[in-house]
Amino acid sequence: MALLPGKSFRLSPPLRNRRLARILAMVLGLMLALPAVADQAKDLFKKGKDAEVRQDYEAAYQFYKQAYDLKPKEVAYRASTMRTRFLAAATHVHNGQLLRNAGKLEEALVEFQKAVAIDPSSFIAQQEVRRTQELIDQAAHPGAAGPPAGADVLARRAATAQGPVELT
Repeated sequence: MALLPGKSFRLSPPLRNRRLARILAMVLGLMLALPAVADQAKDLFKKGKDAEVRQDYEAAYQFYKQAYDLKPKEVAYRASTMRTRFLAAATHVHNGQLLRNAGKLEEALVEFQKAVAIDPSSFIAQQEVRRTQELIDQAAHPGAAGPPAGADVLARRAATAQGPVELT
């Protein structure tokens, strides 16, 4: 390598040896780290299985997700992550419904929001968040929100509805 025209730059033997030693140390470190990552992913997957057996789906999801993040090409890790993501979100939706039925709207909303955070594609969780938020708003402002938009249409139809049809 030339720094100045006509002059060449060469590493002295001790510097070359230090550079070579650093490169070898990095390669050795990587070789030692790869099995550790594999073992760590395997341990996290085992913890996820244990949590799933205990029906602690949120913990199982977290363990499976960590294992999958470490080894994204492992099909079993991905499948377990997807399965428990659905189960963890469904558990939060169920808990939220129980809380809402008990009149604990704020706590129910938190459960539904946890479900959406775990599985943003869950239409049910998103719908429950909206429904519970509407109930909270109606409770905060009882006179402001009238009946739902379709309620008056349904009431008119029910009033004008005739009895059962008689066949001759």
